Amino acid sequence: MKDVQGLRVFAAVAQHLSFTRAAAALGLTQSAVSHQIAALEAAFDAPLLRREGRRVSLTDAGRILREHSVRVFAVLQETRNAVKRAARPGLGSLRIGASPAACQYIVPEALRKFRDSYPDYELSIAVGDSPEMARQLRDGATDLAIMLRTERDKQLAFHPLFTDDMGILLSPLHPWARAGRVDRHQLHEQHFVLYTRTSATFRLIERHLLKLHTPLRTFTELGSLEAIKELVTLGLGISVVAPWIASAEIARRDLVWMRIPGPPLRRNWSIGCRAGRHFSIAEQTFLGLCRTATHNLLSSSAKLLSS
Repeated sequence: MKDVQGLRVFAAVAQHLSFTRAAAALGLTQSAVSHQIAALEAAFDAPLLRREGRRVSLTDAGRILREHSVRVFAVLQETRNAVKRAARPGLGSLRIGASPAACQYIVPEALRKFRDSYPDYELSIAVGDSPEMARQLRDGATDLAIMLRTERDKQLAFHPLFTDDMGILLSPLHPWARAGRVDRHQLHEQHFVLYTRTSATFRLIERHLLKLHTPLRTFTELGSLEAIKELVTLGLGISVVAPWIASAEIARRDLVWMRIPGPPLRRNWSIGCRAGRHFSIAEQTFLGLCRTATHNLLSSSAKLLSS
């Protein structure tokens, strides 16, 4: 191919499964889109799309091309960024992914200081749970992601950030708060308020409770940490969180955090990236700033719990 325009057109049609919507998204005429697809199919000597009236679907060859095109565009973006950095070191772009908790408690401090050093950098932030961040990294849609380390994945590399301990979060009016300890034998009787079940954290909690022979019986799942804390404050259940998530509420004594029974329930946080990625100076700076931000966060949380 002389250029990647045909591939971009194909990617748009594969995404929308419609020549009309792809043309609108690209700002092209429908005939121009059809011409590009025909030229691409001729170049590969293979049908890439099935056309059944207004319906469009991918052939086997089309699915393979879609998968490879994602990697092609990711490499092209990395190439553009590398050339920009070489020509003007102060310029560049960084696409950051982060879990909701990291986005709320870690990213702001790191980005504020990053801006001081790289004021001309283009920054974008995508919010999602760790499984979603892993997918975006593999697809090349995100450069770096603050996330929980996933199971072994040859496509990804992880740079350690910090480790935290999960514990029971409950209302100060809960009997356990008054007794000063969690009753392991009553865990199965509790209603839990937990972060969404598609998250890595939910799976960690579920496995831990199974090991204690107290499987989850009833629970409410929410996609908002603030909503979780509010329900727990109202006495509508207990939760399992790291203390830094609720440090302000614990300091005000609106909530109580207690260690969970059994072995420590720990999460390993990392900066994730695609395997083989070489960090630029700016990316190394961002990693260092995230480590500083998390050190400050955990130190404040530890002082709170010891007071």
